[in-house]
Amino acid sequence: MKNSFNLKIKYLFSALILLPFSMVSQQLSAEQKSVTLDHIKSSSTINIGYRQLEPFSFRDSDGKVTGYTIELCNMIADQLRVSLGIKKLAIHYIPILFTERVSALNSSKIDLDCSVNTVAPERQNSVSFSVDYFVANMRIISLRTNNIKSLNDLKGRAIAVPRGSKDLLELNKINREKNLSLSIVTSDTVEDAFDMMMQKRTAALILDDIVAYPYINQSEHPEEFTVSSEVVGDKMKYALMMRKEDPLFVAFVDKTLGQIFESPLNAQLTSKWLAQKVVMKNTQNTQY
Repeated sequence: MKNSFNLKIKYLFSALILLPFSMVSQQLSAEQKSVTLDHIKSSSTINIGYRQLEPFSFRDSDGKVTGYTIELCNMIADQLRVSLGIKKLAIHYIPILFTERVSALNSSKIDLDCSVNTVAPERQNSVSFSVDYFVANMRIISLRTNNIKSLNDLKGRAIAVPRGSKDLLELNKINREKNLSLSIVTSDTVEDAFDMMMQKRTAALILDDIVAYPYINQSEHPEEFTVSSEVVGDKMKYALMMRKEDPLFVAFVDKTLGQIFESPLNAQLTSKWLAQKVVMKNTQNTQY
């Protein structure tokens, strides 16, 4: 069933891009220069950054890197292969921490970060973002026994949040504005932040809802957790992240994404990866 779905996706995408991408292919063969495209063409390799963040990017139990954004980036890679005239394009998936993304891009360790990247003005001087592919809400994740329903319930308490994330930027801002006197405990990964909350080392975790649900659902007792109905801070717009000052590559990525989003592929990928990932198991009384 999975192979059949993947073949269908590949067929639809191939049919979709033939005509619209003739213009992009012409751009790639023009005299404009792109550090990223030059590297991909000369090495016949694209290096893709990812993090263990279901349902967007993760290494599954079989060792395969997969997920919603990974499928998007695989399609981008396939179109790069065609447009650059590369017989065989190798895709290397490289695990990258939140705090390493910018340096990994600017040092050419990766060409494209295909995990959860929130568009943030603070980052736009250092990197480029694609058009956004998803909008999430940041919420309070906690154990039911802590009886936490809102930001006011967090006053003076310890809160876990991943280091280098937009969630941390938003939480610092809210902490100042609302005088919450929070003790903010950061971690290198979302998994570590979730574990701190689960082990009661912090009272709660501030995290985007769609990223939190897989951790809750895969725990032994999903019913022990709550997700606030209160949205914390601004909406989180997710996008792919690229090197700064490479407009031709950014335009290519945006064009590819635009064609995917306007096609039947969008509904199929959403159904496969996202539609069943925005709810919790044992949902009775799990959201305040």
